[in-house]
Amino acid sequence: MAASAARDLSRTEAEPAARPLVTIALPTYNRAQYLDRFFTHHIDAFTARGIDFEILVSDNCSTDDTAAIVARWAAADPRIRSVRQSENIGAYGNFLYSWRQARGQFAIWVGDDDLLVPDVVVDYLGRLAADPDLVMVQAPWMLIDETRDNAEIGTFYRITGERLFRQGEHAACLDYLLGHHIFPEWFIIRTDVVHDVIEPVTGFVFHYFAHLARALTLGSVLFAPEPFARVTAISKGGVNHSGNSETMDGWDRFRGGIEFFASFIEPAPLADPVQSAPLLRRFQDFTIKRMQVAINLHVNAGNWSHAYHLDRRVRAYGQPGCHPDMRPVLAGLCAIETLVAEARAQARHLLVLDDMIADDTLESLTPGIRAAIIRRRDPRAASPAPKAFALMQTPPEGLLGPDDIVLDLPAAFRRTAF
Repeated sequence: MAASAARDLSRTEAEPAARPLVTIALPTYNRAQYLDRFFTHHIDAFTARGIDFEILVSDNCSTDDTAAIVARWAAADPRIRSVRQSENIGAYGNFLYSWRQARGQFAIWVGDDDLLVPDVVVDYLGRLAADPDLVMVQAPWMLIDETRDNAEIGTFYRITGERLFRQGEHAACLDYLLGHHIFPEWFIIRTDVVHDVIEPVTGFVFHYFAHLARALTLGSVLFAPEPFARVTAISKGGVNHSGNSETMDGWDRFRGGIEFFASFIEPAPLADPVQSAPLLRRFQDFTIKRMQVAINLHVNAGNWSHAYHLDRRVRAYGQPGCHPDMRPVLAGLCAIETLVAEARAQARHLLVLDDMIADDTLESLTPGIRAAIIRRRDPRAASPAPKAFALMQTPPEGLLGPDDIVLDLPAAFRRTAF
């Protein structure tokens, strides 16, 4: 199938010679360790399938060996086009720049630690080339655990078959998004519509829903079940991914994205409070599911206060947050975190914590929180620097310095009790 698709995708005489079939856009920053794998995989795979492509690298002013590695590959292969930003323009600025500079008939954005599945990409490119009304192909992506030899975790969402939405079918597409809990993040797009579809990121709307909404105003969008990308979800060395960060704190932007998408439907689907109640419930369920994922991510990251407060919010809707057995641990660690926050809010950057809190308990806190906690036996506890004391009993006379303050340790635990 891929071989025949590749023949069908060969450039016609009418197509300008300077324009490749597809741009593989690679915005990158300080990920030099992944670049050789990225170039080897994509150059070998798409060359073997006869696909005319370019790899567009946008180096976001990296401080590691990225520039040297990219230059070495670009010198050996003219299909690599690279730009080094003069300053760091942020992850989404780099994302936007990559889309804007794509020269191919179609474009795909790929993370530096991610890999395209070439046969599936060729199939989807063939679908786009065969149907001039089709402006975007959406698909789930395969999640990969780098710490387990790139084992497959599963797809981010699942659909059982293809679904095509024609231009203007926003209402049917919204129902589909909510019904399958789809995040429309991985797509192949017709480059001629990029400027009308993709815009700078706003803090109020999850931009991928906005991309999809605008694409449907211009043409058809196909949702296909087969992943065309293998995306690193868990990295060696604790490399952070923007998707994880967004899930941890972006649930309002997710809801904002759904609302933005719904604004393209006429008449306005939320205008009537009675008729809109079922749809609002679906919006709420969509958001709560993201918040539940965020709770687990914050627990895994040791962000106990964030996890605690999210757990409370989810429980207000009668939905489960963290596991019930985990709640006492969550409450206790949140209490300690809030004591450090209370001390810092009053310009005390060291917290002298009661010895009844076991040392191994503190190991579950983030390094930044642990660094602020000392014990009475620590020489810094007797220093003249302003400190905060959090003890179970009233501090004995002579313990406190003139600028030290006392925080109520039992009250902190009472506040976070479930």
